[in-house]
Amino acid sequence: MKLYYYCSAPSCKRENTIRVKSTNRYDLKNEIGEEIVERCKHCGKHTKRHINRLFAKPNILILGLALVVAVVSTLLLWDLGFVSTLTATVPIGIWMYEDRKASAFNKVMI
Repeated sequence: MKLYYYCSAPSCKRENTIRVKSTNRYDLKNEIGEEIVERCKHCGKHTKRHINRLFAKPNILILGLALVVAVVSTLLLWDLGFVSTLTATVPIGIWMYEDRKASAFNKVMI
């Protein structure tokens, strides 16, 4: 799960990411406080945002890694048949977990 916010510059309005270890807004409030002050990676303007203005999306890197592991394990276990079809469920399960975490973060406001 990655956290995003939009730049407040009128000419920019692009998405930026923030790196934190928190999985919910309450832990995030304890970790960084009520507001974040970050520099936009596109225009360089400092952006001050309340933590309710952050939103989460599933991490695509983790999903891609799970897909690669599933493909490799399917190729290695192809002769066993049933086991190789179960390896296709690994990326689906990881995607559902990441999506559930992002959805839970986005539903709760402080």
